[in-house]
Amino acid sequence: MTLQTVSILLVLAGTALLISSLYPVRTICRNDDEHRAGWHTLFCLIHFFVVGYATYCFFLFRTTISLGDFVVALILFAGSIFVVIVVRMSGATIANVKRIAALERHNALHDDLTDLPNRTLLHEQIKQAILHAKRDFEPLAILVMDLDRFKEINDALGHHYGDFLLQKVAVRLQTVIRESDSLARLGGDEFAVVLPSVDVDQARIIANKIAQAIQMPFMIEGHSLTIGISIGIALYPTHGQESETLLQHADVAMYAAKSTESHAAIYDAAQDQYTLNRLMLLADLRETIRKEQLTLHYQPKIVLKNNRICGVEALVRWRHHDLDFIPPDHFIPLAEQGGLIRPLTLYVLECAVRQRAAWRDQGIDLTISVNLSIKDLQDLTLPLHVKKLLARWQLEPSDLMLEITESSMMLQPDRTFEVISNLHALGVQLSIDDFGTGYSSLSYLKQLPAEEIKIDKSFVINMIKDENDEVIVRATIDLAKNLGLKVIAEGWKAPR
Repeated sequence: MTLQTVSILLVLAGTALLISSLYPVRTICRNDDEHRAGWHTLFCLIHFFVVGYATYCFFLFRTTISLGDFVVALILFAGSIFVVIVVRMSGATIANVKRIAALERHNALHDDLTDLPNRTLLHEQIKQAILHAKRDFEPLAILVMDLDRFKEINDALGHHYGDFLLQKVAVRLQTVIRESDSLARLGGDEFAVVLPSVDVDQARIIANKIAQAIQMPFMIEGHSLTIGISIGIALYPTHGQESETLLQHADVAMYAAKSTESHAAIYDAAQDQYTLNRLMLLADLRETIRKEQLTLHYQPKIVLKNNRICGVEALVRWRHHDLDFIPPDHFIPLAEQGGLIRPLTLYVLECAVRQRAAWRDQGIDLTISVNLSIKDLQDLTLPLHVKKLLARWQLEPSDLMLEITESSMMLQPDRTFEVISNLHALGVQLSIDDFGTGYSSLSYLKQLPAEEIKIDKSFVINMIKDENDEVIVRATIDLAKNLGLKVIAEGWKAPR
């Protein structure tokens, strides 16, 4: 093969390479807005190079070439390779940058755990839904949802189970709503749904379907976990015309649903002030527990046969710096709903056990009783904490009695019985509080390792005047005796 032929082939190959680079440059020119002018210039220059290569190739055909002509052909071929490499690498780099940018945008707008839209993207979706609703004269519903009893599962089993449960909740929620609806995770155990073309009645129906779906047990690594959900509903344009307002009002309605233990609630403007007061009171309660400013009063238990005190019940009381005395019926449910029941229970246990130790040092021998909430009995770490507390103050386990309501046994009975059994194994006494009001099965009562039954005061107070109450009290006493249990009558104030 002659030098002329090789030179011509090199120039032709270079021309082909330049032509092959035109399409990638054009694609980059369309995609890279920031440097579009520069890539457009390169696109034009490549056309100019192609013309130059073709002209030189024509020159090679017409004359006898020298070694210098061959070197020029070789340089032109190498230049075309350089252009192709630069274009290809630039295209790959730009594509990679765009992929990373898209991934970062996705991550910025989606929840890491569930891959659902986050609050930022939710606001965009609500704004778009509002525009469509306004254009088509259609309603729009926003649902804000908060899981019930999730914190107890997360605290007791760990964040691994909690995260897994949230993922399963997200999947289950997506099976309930329509494809046209938008589901988002607001954070923690809160979710939200945008429901286009949905009025108040349809929103209630969807909320009930969601509640029914969430109440079904979740199986996680062999554990059957049961949770609930509280749902707040706000409607466009009735309850607001902006995304922030609608979400805020749905959140107010959600807390109203949680406080009334109903599955769902529609926003009511009268609830706003209540919610603000509730949040302020919850913050005050958290600070009061942290500073150990709650006080305990001790209500005596008296044996009727000899009128001697056989024990006391620890009753927590809160005197607010502005609102004065706040009844426990107000702040204890607030603590349960606001995630403060565990620190509140631990604080009461600490104070009660410390007081029992002080009485022991003074020669006073009294059993001290402490109430446990439903959520306390879902805490698998509670028995260990009680054990450490008794050891620190050098008390016998029988010096402490823990009171549980019969209704608490209805929630996740297997888990509740595990906690109760572990407490009983320590030697701590157990009392069934508010007996007669919980509608629990007598089979639960038979299985419980309790030493005492406390008849609810609603039966005791009027039993002298009301024959039905007297019959219930007598029947309860007979039942307790047959089971070998002591009986305590709550709320007894009569002189005889």
